[in-house]
Amino acid sequence: MLVQLVRKYPWLRERIVAPFIVNVNPDIVSTAALVCAVFSGYFFFSGSFLLAAVFLFLNGFLDIVDGEIAKKGKWKPTKRGDFIDHTFDRVSDVFIFVGIAYNPIMPLDVVLLTLVCLILVSYLGTQAQALTKDRFYGGIAGRSDRHAVLFIGAVAECFVAGALLYSIYVIFVLSFVTFLQRFRSIYKVLK
Repeated sequence: MLVQLVRKYPWLRERIVAPFIVNVNPDIVSTAALVCAVFSGYFFFSGSFLLAAVFLFLNGFLDIVDGEIAKKGKWKPTKRGDFIDHTFDRVSDVFIFVGIAYNPIMPLDVVLLTLVCLILVSYLGTQAQALTKDRFYGGIAGRSDRHAVLFIGAVAECFVAGALLYSIYVIFVLSFVTFLQRFRSIYKVLK
């Protein structure tokens, strides 16, 4: 959803991110995004949901900035940078969702099942890239959509008990549907 919006209005992304394009190796920005995810996971675990949301936002924002620096800065996009970016994204997802899973108010099995689902969604994107040379981002929800739902759930949890759990259920459903959509689309392309 958010990815399609940005693709439809690329100037919006450029205008928001432009002030943050600096002359720094984008791998450093990817690493900073990963560190933010570790903090987010820790704060989810400890129940500091507002801080978890802040670091979740920073993780997502830095993930956007690293790509823009690679495209627009003096640093050129490389296969190594793409590898680091996608690997750190998955590791970030693991830190965040394991932090949520081990928070005492959250049902461990539901959160871990959601984590498995969203990693499978990502796997299909990279599998498509391996088989067709094009990464596949289709489906109803991508990483940015999950971040938006989780961010809202974390902030809402500060005011309404159970809001974070509902956001996990929404992410699970969106990830499951996205997995099915991507599987079907990639299967059709490979015929």
